[in-house]
Amino acid sequence: MKFMIYQNDKQRLRDAYCAQIVRQWEKEGHSRTSDPDEAKFVLNVTDIDSPQIYRRRSRAIFVVSVVVLQKCCADLRTLCYRMLVRTLSNLLICIVPQKKGLMESVQLPPARVYFTTPEAGFYSADFDAPAIYRKMLPIVGAHLAIANSFSVDLPRAYWKQSAVVDQIQRHGKKLDELGVLPAPFPLKRFLTEEDIEHLYRLFQVKGLSYGNLSARETIPQLNERTFWMTARGIDKGHIGRIGQDVLLVKGVDEAQGVILISVPPDYDPKARVSVDAVEHALIYREFPEVGAIVHIHAWMENVCGTQQNYPCGTIELAREVVSLLRRTDNPACAVVGLKNHGLTITGPSLEAIFCRIEGRLIREVPMVA
Repeated sequence: MKFMIYQNDKQRLRDAYCAQIVRQWEKEGHSRTSDPDEAKFVLNVTDIDSPQIYRRRSRAIFVVSVVVLQKCCADLRTLCYRMLVRTLSNLLICIVPQKKGLMESVQLPPARVYFTTPEAGFYSADFDAPAIYRKMLPIVGAHLAIANSFSVDLPRAYWKQSAVVDQIQRHGKKLDELGVLPAPFPLKRFLTEEDIEHLYRLFQVKGLSYGNLSARETIPQLNERTFWMTARGIDKGHIGRIGQDVLLVKGVDEAQGVILISVPPDYDPKARVSVDAVEHALIYREFPEVGAIVHIHAWMENVCGTQQNYPCGTIELAREVVSLLRRTDNPACAVVGLKNHGLTITGPSLEAIFCRIEGRLIREVPMVA
């Protein structure tokens, strides 16, 4: 795998930590490049007070931003998440030295490393270059499948409403009532209009929110595996119309990383289905008895979980979830934990899922380094 370093200033301590990370990647057989078209990921070495954005040319390029914090912070989690958003990164690595300055010219002071992901993951470990490499690799080596391909072929009978869409709207409100549906993240507080436009061009994100719902509805004119799913970045407590807040998925092109969407003529051209659509599509394909899926940023006791911290919307995460479901007693009625992220819950219907989870949810997702 080739990677690029993006840096426009010098900071002795930060650069010394970064040098160890870079050496570990090279030791593992990866190589640096100065050509953005060759890089699978970019190490964005920046400053916590004036963070820089690496403007990637393609959504396939992952960005890992690295900062060093040498001052006290009352709410490090919030600071790190803001930095992640402001740098438009897939992963933020915040290094907090345990002692000030360099101890010696050849020895770095011990440090704590805080990892932050867009899925609201926030976990820490002692600074150790091999361990940091192992945590970065699943993220930067993953393959996104979040592009949408629209066809204006939704049958007229589904342009305005369907019984399944009505269920999704009602259960979105229920998620809100359960208190596990954070409000959309206010991008305009941390990004300029230019940065928001850049974010939209890459990932078609209008806002950041957590959780999604989907439910199967077979539409014979299209195919046997169609399902409705909430759109990307919307407030799931107030789901609006078809073609804007809820979309019909009719397939996925895994090779191209594209979700195939059927829409009515008056659809919102800026709407995009949830980034978890590829995961839901693979679940519905592998387990015909699954009728609905709910994803929330919450936890339940005694659930099996993924071993890697794969990003949302990647083929790797989708395949690992499917693999875990195969090992459950009943994949059609199961709960799978996503490491440092949340839950994927299957059921014959949304109603059945909510009957199972109500009163059992733990709002705080456990974080594991």
